[in-house]
Amino acid sequence: MDRPESHRWSRLITQATRTFAVGMVVYCLLTGSGCVWLRHQQGRELDICRECIENSFRAQQVGDLRKARAYLADGASQQPRHAEIWWNLAELSIQQDDYASAIRELTKYIELQPNDPQGHLRLAQLYYLQAQYKLAEEALQPTIRLTPNNFEAILLSARLARKQAGYQQATAAYYHALQVNPGHVEATLELSELLISRMEANRAAGLLRELSRRNLEAEDISRVHLNLGIAYGQTNRWENAVEQLILARSLAPSQDNRDRYRLAYAHWKAGDIQQSLELLIEIADAGQWNQRSEALYTQLTQDSLAGEFNPTLQVVNYHTLAPFLPDRLLSSDSVNPQDLIPPEWAMTE
Repeated sequence: MDRPESHRWSRLITQATRTFAVGMVVYCLLTGSGCVWLRHQQGRELDICRECIENSFRAQQVGDLRKARAYLADGASQQPRHAEIWWNLAELSIQQDDYASAIRELTKYIELQPNDPQGHLRLAQLYYLQAQYKLAEEALQPTIRLTPNNFEAILLSARLARKQAGYQQATAAYYHALQVNPGHVEATLELSELLISRMEANRAAGLLRELSRRNLEAEDISRVHLNLGIAYGQTNRWENAVEQLILARSLAPSQDNRDRYRLAYAHWKAGDIQQSLELLIEIADAGQWNQRSEALYTQLTQDSLAGEFNPTLQVVNYHTLAPFLPDRLLSSDSVNPQDLIPPEWAMTE
């Protein structure tokens, strides 16, 4: 039978061995070899994340968004503190129109990268798309603080102010955006439309005339002529308004009923009843006849009967329009002028 002392020594030796082993580990961690081990581990983790992102990208290129998300989700589960994984997850959610998920994923990204202005901007843009304007404003503030001349952030702040009826703030933000990025087409168009909505036609027209001299995409130049036509109508320059609206129509032939009626009204104000009637016929043929169309036709009829225009025009065109018109249109009832006027010109007459 062993002596009691032998057990005590055995325990002491075991404890000493363990203490030495722990000490060696600490030593290794505090020396170059320990740092190499840590870097190796971190590098391996980064390699895993990079591989997940690259696999996800390849899956997106072939249109397999389900597999793309699975790769990123796997990376996030292995390395939840890897910010780039969360950014890519958010971008993928945006592609899938899943804005709620994108907001959660971007929030996680921002927790890991709080000083990245682009993360805050992206989150603000998502809130804006969800019409959560107050949250968008809050999310945007760090971007503006970190990068005061960030064009996208300034433009978004202008849009947010415009959505919330902050006219003065929106106007100032749009002008600031154009100082940072002079001549930016979309910012200039949005500012001109804001000015037109406030009946500041002359300021808007100046911006739009400058744009009209540039070589723009057909969609943009059509929008320039459309807004310039509206601005001229607000200042009672009806012949100029007709010219610009016709140019807009030639560049965007698939205009809607509102655009046709606006041009018909401008023709009437410019004294061209024939063109106004032809546009009313287009509206009727498209099955988009409404109360405003009826009111304008009634006004044209009354003008013709009063001898203000060539009376034969009304007779010729009535047979084309007759199937669409109620009998009351040829009554002698007067037309309320407010029933005729397109909304963008309602406060100018």
